[in-house]
Amino acid sequence: MKNLRLLVLFAAGASLFLSSCSQAPDPEKDPNADAAYKRAHRTEQYREAQRSNVSY
Repeated sequence: MKNLRLLVLFAAGASLFLSSCSQAPDPEKDPNADAAYKRAHRTEQYREAQRSNVSY
C-alpha cells in the first residue's frame, strides 16, 4: 500500500513537472508563434544590449 501511494505521488509530480515545461512552437507550422516564443525567451543581457545606444 505504501509503495502504491509513493508511485501515485511520483506520477502526479512527474505529470506536473512535464506540463510546466514550455515547448517551442514549430516554426514551419506557425512562424509568428515561433518568433513570439523566441522574443519572450531572450536573456536579459540580450535585451539590454538591444536597448543601449552605443555611438562609436
